[in-house]
Amino acid sequence: MSASGEEAVTTTYEIDVRGSIGDELVADLGARVFEPECGKTAIVIDIIDQSHLHGVLAWLQDRNIAIERVNPV
Repeated sequence: MSASGEEAVTTTYEIDVRGSIGDELVADLGARVFEPECGKTAIVIDIIDQSHLHGVLAWLQDRNIAIERVNPV
């Protein structure tokens, strides 16, 4: 819940990255992951707002994880 007592509205995003990423990294993000297919991994995560999304993308890039696609689902 937010400070005003209302539940935060989130948007679910699928972030496709190259290769496979460890379960520990996914847990750090609070995301769900789908196993790699054709050399890619799909990360599914609930995003609160634009700054949260940018933070997640920066977090992945800081770990040299190549982002291929980002889509709301």
